[in-house]
Amino acid sequence: MEPLISVIIPVYNVEKYLDLCMQDVVNQDYKNIEIILVDDGAKDNSGAVCDSWAEKDKRTVSLHKENGGLSDARNYGLKFAKGEWVTFIDSDDRIACDYISTLLKNATEHNCDIAICDPVHIFNGQKWNYQSSNDIRVFSPFDAIEEMWYQKSFLVSAWGKLYKRAFFDKVQFKKGIIFEDVQMMHRVFEQADKIVYIPSKLYGYVHRENSITTQQFSIKDCGILDICQELINYANSQSKELKEAAEAYYTVGCFRVFLNAPDTEEYARYIKQAKNGIEKYGRKTLKNKKVRRKTKLGLFFYFYLPFMLKLIYRRTNRWK
Repeated sequence: MEPLISVIIPVYNVEKYLDLCMQDVVNQDYKNIEIILVDDGAKDNSGAVCDSWAEKDKRTVSLHKENGGLSDARNYGLKFAKGEWVTFIDSDDRIACDYISTLLKNATEHNCDIAICDPVHIFNGQKWNYQSSNDIRVFSPFDAIEEMWYQKSFLVSAWGKLYKRAFFDKVQFKKGIIFEDVQMMHRVFEQADKIVYIPSKLYGYVHRENSITTQQFSIKDCGILDICQELINYANSQSKELKEAAEAYYTVGCFRVFLNAPDTEEYARYIKQAKNGIEKYGRKTLKNKKVRRKTKLGLFFYFYLPFMLKLIYRRTNRWK
């Protein structure tokens, strides 16, 4: 019998986008799914859209709660999930018709507990296509964490992955932060025996106005510094290889703050913390052969051509 897949979709002020997302979900070629819509106290008509879908598709349940943020909504949805497997989809995103079947097929064939695919980035007015690939790789959990922190293939995002649901009995998304996936994904990975990566672009990540990725830099963004320090503390108890990967990821987090935080008194201590982090780990990271080219270029400009760093950064596409 085909296993039940729980699809958890947090919903907040996305009435213009939710129908498109849900059309992709209900039209999956894998049919044994339950769709858990979590209305996180939306102020627009999103809650009513959730109810409408629950009436149209018997596999769909519409839940309503007070606003608690993305992490809280995902955790709430997990309480109701009955599937052996679970995947998270953001309510303004899109997925290919074979998103679930491809992830499950590869997890099953390779005897893995987590399956990962790639995103295609969708920008307003631009054409986009899903893409398939057979260049499949299987990782041990700690090799997967290392690969993730070096950002050389798959991302730390909660979306774009299929997990054994039981992994979330021990780990939850941290409420009130905006890098909740960075903060806990390694804790999910470490529970797996094996993890399969399929570099097919099956998850459509939509960049829209007022989304987390397009909002102006805020104090909450500076939380990445403390989260990255948590990663280093964790890696210190594991291995030299994982520690070096965590240091590289911390350096990237420092760059994010250093290059984006406004030069005001409010942000001064975070900018200083970021600069100290780059000074502490940057030169070591620059020499690390596993670090991706984009990170090394940033470090080169920081240390040797600092007057050009921010100019080059403004012309760099973050999503490539």
